[in-house]
Amino acid sequence: MQANESLKNLKKRALYYLAKREYSFKELIQKILKYAYEIGLSEKECFVVVEELKEKNFQSDERFCESYINSKKNKFGSQRISFDLQQKGVDQYLIDTFISELKIHEDKIASLVWSKKYNSPPANKNEESKQIRFMQSRGFSFEVIKKIIR
Repeated sequence: MQANESLKNLKKRALYYLAKREYSFKELIQKILKYAYEIGLSEKECFVVVEELKEKNFQSDERFCESYINSKKNKFGSQRISFDLQQKGVDQYLIDTFISELKIHEDKIASLVWSKKYNSPPANKNEESKQIRFMQSRGFSFEVIKKIIR
């Protein structure tokens, strides 16, 4: 297969993934990398293809960040979502921008998450520890957890 043809196929694959959902820049490169190796291309070509898609606004970390937060905000706290976005290669400034809106309603979200799992305040220290661990695993700060559990 010619190099030009291979690049077209790689671009088609990337667009196929983006048509299904938003991907971060880093995530999309990782997603198409295996296919690139199969057709004889390197990570450098993946970077070039994704960069081109970004310039044409097919790939956007801003849209990805907004989409990801909207899909996770009713289950997880800002700490967990922020960590997940970092792992997906999203810029910290972008994360802070979108997470700041989420933190405004975090008490309400934490209350809903807690009430879905537990129907009463903890009866003893052991139960309280269990509930705190659950809420921490969902990415809520200790200050928010204390407000909800007591």
